[in-house]
Amino acid sequence: MHDLVVGLAILGIAFSALGIILRIVDKRFRKDVADTLLNVALFAIMWHVFIYLMILTGHIQHLPNLYNKGIPLYYLIAPCLYLYVRYRLHPPKRLPARIYLHAFPFAFGVVDILPYAFASSVEKEALMHRLVDNISTGFEHEYGFVPQHWHYIIKLSLAFVYLMLQWRTLFRLDREEAGTPGRVVTELYSFTSLYTLFLVLQVGMVFNIVFNRVQSTYILQDSAQLIWVSCAYLVFSAWICLGPLLRRTK
Repeated sequence: MHDLVVGLAILGIAFSALGIILRIVDKRFRKDVADTLLNVALFAIMWHVFIYLMILTGHIQHLPNLYNKGIPLYYLIAPCLYLYVRYRLHPPKRLPARIYLHAFPFAFGVVDILPYAFASSVEKEALMHRLVDNISTGFEHEYGFVPQHWHYIIKLSLAFVYLMLQWRTLFRLDREEAGTPGRVVTELYSFTSLYTLFLVLQVGMVFNIVFNRVQSTYILQDSAQLIWVSCAYLVFSAWICLGPLLRRTK
């Protein structure tokens, strides 16, 4: 089952990469603010899955400089997906200045990766060996200004808040703007539903780890749980990858 988890995750990464490429090469999508934000979120999720696979398979010890560099990006996933839905429904003539407030957690993440970034090669390699031997080291290591498990808690808490705003945007649309094209509303409902499922599975794992630290290593490598997360990621990525093709035909 371990190989199946890895295979599904790799397929999800491939679909995410293809989805990003399709949006970059197509002039219509490349100039769309909403799709640009979606690309940022897709890349951040893809990077998160890639690094997790590197840790799970032990390959991260050969590329220690890649570790924890994605932390700032992970904080952009939720706001970018929320703004994607919002701007698909209400395309802005120009980006509001306050949009940069959504990037504040990104700056927090950048600051917190500095201790590891400035660590020596010997220290990085030693940490990667510890991580491969005990995957829960990722929640417990000392290279950061805050305990590492708080990144997961803060990130997922913010994601929940933004997800509620995302659903609120859709629900308010139904009541206030019945003239919005039905295909757009259906597409965004499907998108938000798939993302909700993907997020709920992640939240379940993280809360299980936070409240059961003794078995955190087992939980992080438990194929029975990871298979569901991998499946959800694959479906989410495949759906987003097909998005440009479906929208082009309508």
